[in-house]
Amino acid sequence: MAETIRTVDPNEGSRLTEIGQLTALAYLADGLVDQAHPYIPQLKDAHLRAQEAELLMMADGEDGSGAVVGTITLVPPGSSLAELAQGDEYELRMLAVSPIERGRGIGAKLTQAAMDMAVSRGASRIVLSTMETMHVAHRLYERMGFQRREDLDWTVIDNDDGTVQRLSKADAERAEQSGSAIHLLGYSWEP
Repeated sequence: MAETIRTVDPNEGSRLTEIGQLTALAYLADGLVDQAHPYIPQLKDAHLRAQEAELLMMADGEDGSGAVVGTITLVPPGSSLAELAQGDEYELRMLAVSPIERGRGIGAKLTQAAMDMAVSRGASRIVLSTMETMHVAHRLYERMGFQRREDLDWTVIDNDDGTVQRLSKADAERAEQSGSAIHLLGYSWEP
């Protein structure tokens, strides 16, 4: 099937809505969040991602006019969306593939497109983090050459507004024991 990967402009209202819905659906389908989770509004806010980063989408059709089947956000240095990146590093965030379109290599193609874009813009390193439970994502990133970096791991708790609070090592241990913490695994790739 023909498909197109491209950057989405902040003015493409209907595409941004479609991307936001797809992102939330992918996280819901994988059991990473539920409908009441405070992160849902951020997952749906593709407009902010298009303004503050490079929001890439894959759509079916040679001209990209078909349904959106996947998305990834490439966060440049200095963006308010950076969670892990420092200095001139780029960061990958919110890779999401339609649950009914999985198995087509969409995640790998989007990740490669984002990596290529970062390299073309002079990235010295690309970083990302994933939840411990995202085993499919771990395998994808490792196949694409990302190296597991324990020094980039971090632990958070969810805030009511959908943001997260990064915990110190001591606080993380206490929160993990109580079951309220989310441990994120760090990865990096260098061109």
